[in-house]
Amino acid sequence: MIPKQILIGLAIIAFLIAIATYNINTISKATSAENKIFKVAAGGGNITAPWTVFLPQDLTINVGDSVEWYNPTIGAAEPHTVTFTLDNSTVAGVASPLGVSNTTKFNAIPPGSNNEAILIPGEGGINTLLAINARTYNPVTIDSQARVQFMNPSANYSIAGDERYVNSGWILPDGLEKHYPGTGNTFMATFEKPGTYNYLCILHPWMVGTVNVVG
Repeated sequence: MIPKQILIGLAIIAFLIAIATYNINTISKATSAENKIFKVAAGGGNITAPWTVFLPQDLTINVGDSVEWYNPTIGAAEPHTVTFTLDNSTVAGVASPLGVSNTTKFNAIPPGSNNEAILIPGEGGINTLLAINARTYNPVTIDSQARVQFMNPSANYSIAGDERYVNSGWILPDGLEKHYPGTGNTFMATFEKPGTYNYLCILHPWMVGTVNVVG
C-alpha cells in the first residue's frame, strides 16, 4: 500500500504539471495575427476530484485580444461561470425567489423523474417559487444604462469596459451540457479598453481570476 504522504506528493506534482500544461496551451493557442486568442480553463480534474480554479488564474493581454474560457473537467457535469461584476450592485445570486399564481401547476421533465419545484405557499393567491436565477444561468450583460441583454449559449462578447455586469452563463464540459439545457461549453470575450478585469465563478465564489488589459 502506498503511504498517504507519497500520494499527496504525487497529487501536488500532477497539479503543478497541469498548471504548466495549461500555460503552454494558452500560449500555443494564441494566433500570430495582430489580435490573439488566449485559452483559459474554467475548472478541471475529474469526477472524483474536480478542480475549482481558473488556469491560468492571471492573464495579461493587449487591447483587442480575446480570451476563451472552456471547461475541461473529465466525466463530470461540473458547471462554472465567468462573471464580471464591474458594478458591485449587480452581483446576482444563484437562486431567485419569484412570485407565481397559486393555481400554476408544474410538471416534472422528464415525466416520472425525481424532480419537484421549490414552492412556498403565500397569501393573496401568490406563492413563492425558488428557481435558478437566469442572470447567473444564461449568458447576459447589463450595460452602463442598466439595459439587460441575454445572449446565446457559448457566447462571444466584446467588453467595452463600461458594463455593469457580464456573465458567461453556465459552462459545461463538451457533450455534458445536455444535463443542463440551455448551457454552453465556452465563453469568449474580446477586451476593447485597457484595465484590470476581475472575475469569478458564481457557483464557486472562491474561484477567481484576473485579465489585465494593456494598450
